[in-house]
Amino acid sequence: MIALPGADAATYHLRPPGGGEEWTAPADGTTLRPVPAQVTYVASARRDVSYDHRAQQGALPVLVYFEDGGNVESLLVLDPDQLELLYYQVGRIIELRDKARGGAL
Repeated sequence: MIALPGADAATYHLRPPGGGEEWTAPADGTTLRPVPAQVTYVASARRDVSYDHRAQQGALPVLVYFEDGGNVESLLVLDPDQLELLYYQVGRIIELRDKARGGAL
């Protein structure tokens, strides 16, 4: 261990005995396993979407970016109601973009 929670730290700061990669763990002591890096944003993976008729779900490939600079591919899976909401939200974003550019709605 290299630091305990206190006034200067809200987490344990740990390193394996004998050295190695450091990690942090929550100060509440519920676990001393490494805490994963926080997600900073999610972006489209710019690959084609899919729809599973039997499951009635659409899937949008995405890239999840983390505060440590890493990223991972994943899927945003949407049921029919979520698909309709996303359709509306993306349309609204396009309207706001066009308005900001001075275009007609």
